[in-house]
Amino acid sequence: MVTGQPLFELASEHEAKRWELMLNADTEALAGLLSDDLQFIHSSGLKDSKEPYLDTIRTGTVIYRSASSRIETVTSLNDRAFIATGDVTMKATVRGIERDLHSLFTVVWRLEDGTWRLVAHQTTSVPA
Repeated sequence: MVTGQPLFELASEHEAKRWELMLNADTEALAGLLSDDLQFIHSSGLKDSKEPYLDTIRTGTVIYRSASSRIETVTSLNDRAFIATGDVTMKATVRGIERDLHSLFTVVWRLEDGTWRLVAHQTTSVPA
């Protein structure tokens, strides 16, 4: 079990930082929060690994405009990983099209060389 900082607080802190970096398109700092093993599954069903995902932000293919994320559950997987679920409402420009999105998400964070990094992300659109 993850020890030290309370798990829900740890998850909230890392997710807030990730969203801050995504909204600011700070791909250099964001790269440090993403595992080289990242599997990022979008609500559209598309899947990216780390560099292709960062490239969508670098190139403006995806521009995150605003987001309100809420974590609902956090579960320790062992002392070096946890899974969190919740929902997010966001505004984004995706391939030039303005989108209002409401999705459920699952994220997995893993401690790698003393740094928590996102290793898996999956969202599912909430029906309108």
